[in-house]
Amino acid sequence: MPSRYWARTNAGACMVLTAICLMVLSSCTPAATRRVTSSPRAMYYWRTTFEPDSAELAFLRQHHIGRLYLRYFDVAINEQHQVVPVGTCTFAAQQPDGVEVVPTVFIVENCLWQKTAGLAAKIVKRVLQMSETNDIGPVKEVQIDCDYTLRSRERFYDLLQQMRTELRKHGIALSATIRLHQLRMPPPPVDEGVLMLYNTGDVTRRSDHNPILDMRDVAPYVRYLSDYQLPLTAAYPLFEWKVMFHHDTFRHIAYNSVDEQCKLKGDTLIHWQCTADDIVRVKEAVEKERKDLGCRVTLYHLDHQLLNHFKKEDYEKIFDE
Repeated sequence: MPSRYWARTNAGACMVLTAICLMVLSSCTPAATRRVTSSPRAMYYWRTTFEPDSAELAFLRQHHIGRLYLRYFDVAINEQHQVVPVGTCTFAAQQPDGVEVVPTVFIVENCLWQKTAGLAAKIVKRVLQMSETNDIGPVKEVQIDCDYTLRSRERFYDLLQQMRTELRKHGIALSATIRLHQLRMPPPPVDEGVLMLYNTGDVTRRSDHNPILDMRDVAPYVRYLSDYQLPLTAAYPLFEWKVMFHHDTFRHIAYNSVDEQCKLKGDTLIHWQCTADDIVRVKEAVEKERKDLGCRVTLYHLDHQLLNHFKKEDYEKIFDE
């Protein structure tokens, strides 16, 4: 993990901190009982340039969104088999007034099989540098996203524990995304989890189950919620998928009109999107098992092309605490 990769804060800023002031140490209350406090309404921002437009900013104000999980960068393996940050977010706008930003880092699972000595400290340092450089703050929490498996769990949890130790030096909490299949494992060593109630099905399999969110896919995991020893909130989908199949064989997800039009004989384009009722149905089912899942509702993700999917009253029904 050469330092030149990690020293760069973003594509438009090269300033490196010379010092980071220590903040009050965070509480040492066990993760099972500690709750990260913040706005009950949140959204993810998952693009490589932070530049919310007027429609997106108006949406934040209209629905009183007080928190953005902002993807800062991914951690992946480059062509030299080094673990490096990639896809760094460039900041072209200021942090919206009244909105807390939670720096979020996605870690590709195969990174965990490389030498990761010092990786936790480098991630934390880079997040703090980017926040300082781009006037983001105060940073109260950092989130890590990783589709870890039973095989990689121990390595990932070791990395999280190291990160948590580093962040506590600055009075910053650590959270992690939790996928449904991960509920069957012991919880990670973080202060809070965000349960991802989207991508619940297999998008490559042609069936009548909505791969974005379907209660039939969620139901087998609901029984794990009551015994899961970690504070949880929930995230729900706002996005859509247009999936191309050749007969019953998955071809690709169509991301634009060119992809949609490149059809061969025997191809079928299937459009998947959730209704507000789909989300509310799942929301009511999981909150029946875990009331804390309703303490904060998060949508994935903030994009003006998606905001017209629901009416204002539908959003309020989803966000209703």
